[in-house]
Amino acid sequence: MLEQGPPTVNPAHLLTAFSIERARQARGISVPAHSHAEGMLVLVQTGLALVQGNTEMLTMAPGNIGWVPPGIMHEAHWFGHARGTFLYVRADACARLPGHTSAWPLRPLVDALIDRLAGPAGAALSPAYGERLFDILLTELGLCEQSTHTLPMPRERRLRELAVRLLASPDDGSSIETWAERLNMSARTLMRRFRGETGITLGQWRQKVRLLRALELLAGGKPVTDGALAVGYDSPSAFIGSFRATYGVTPSQYFARNA
Repeated sequence: MLEQGPPTVNPAHLLTAFSIERARQARGISVPAHSHAEGMLVLVQTGLALVQGNTEMLTMAPGNIGWVPPGIMHEAHWFGHARGTFLYVRADACARLPGHTSAWPLRPLVDALIDRLAGPAGAALSPAYGERLFDILLTELGLCEQSTHTLPMPRERRLRELAVRLLASPDDGSSIETWAERLNMSARTLMRRFRGETGITLGQWRQKVRLLRALELLAGGKPVTDGALAVGYDSPSAFIGSFRATYGVTPSQYFARNA
């Protein structure tokens, strides 16, 4: 297992790159709430990354790039085999990036630019050349449509515990009554509070989670049937129907479009 932590950021440098790779853990990998003076671009290569900003949860499957502005308090959860590339961006260079947490589908040119800036050869780039590449990266991100798929996360401790467990085990078929008993509240209270904090029902939230976790599995090479059953669907056809209703395309069309 390769694991490289974030380096010390030199404020004189426009960009500071690092990468991580961590094995799958049963309940995912959690990063406590924190902020940093720099902005941060995150390229998800494997796993499913969820970043909770001020008001929303970004969902990033493989092939997505996320953005956290300077000074924004955020926490993160990474499910599955976690591998990603990070670029810290000096605060005075963030004006052309959004002022809120954002995500975009990865395009080939953006992927190549990040690889050049954050890869082994990046340290050898002259400052002027690195700035030119970064300028092109910002231009390309500005042309990409931002992702509209976010996952609302509850804040109350018991509801957050439920959410994290379902993210880690999307095939958990426990009833609302069973979960209510585990959380020491009535089923009606659980449903009311969950909807009050997320804006959607627990059933709708579970479906979002299953589709997101299925994206992770399919991106890792699992067949549709295996992915559908692994996240709790009774059949591949039921999964494909839910996927099409959410993303507007079938799983094969989704990955062809984002190739």
